[in-house]
Formats: sequence, C-alpha cells, structure tokens
Amino acid sequence: MTTLALIAGMIPVAIGHGEGADFRAPLGRAVIGGTITSTLLTLLVIPTVYEILDDFRSWVACQLRRRARAGAAEPVPTPASPSSH
Repeated sequence: MTTLALIAGMIPVAIGHGEGADFRAPLGRAVIGGTITSTLLTLLVIPTVYEILDDFRSWVACQLRRRARAGAAEPVPTPASPSSH
C-alpha cells in the first residue's frame, strides 16, 4: 500500500507538466524506479535467496551427520601393544 501510494504521488512529478518540470521529471522517474526495484527485491528475491541458503544449510548438516554416524560405526583400531622380548 505504501509503495503504491508513493508511486501514485510521484506520477505527476515524473510526467513533468508545468514550470520547472523538466528539472524534476528525472527525479520522479528515479524514485518510481527505485521504489519498484526495492519492492521486488524485498518481496521476491530476498525470500528466495534465503530459502535456497536454508536448504543448502540443511543439506550440509545432513551430510555432516551422516559422516559422523559412519565414522562412529567403524571400529576404532587399537594401537599395537609392544611385545616384550
């Protein structure tokens, strides 16, 4: 809602009618573009990257647990005791 209100408020500035509009129109376009970009990043890109990294973290933890279990299941070799001659 806030994003839409900001974009709607900047449309007259971006269109650029009236005195001094040529000076302010690029600012309005930049604000609209930045607002749209930040909204897309916040709503789509950041959660997707988080989900990918969380899945990767879970996969790594699973691999480490498997290796730890496999290492614990193997008998531990005992050092050879020195023979008395």
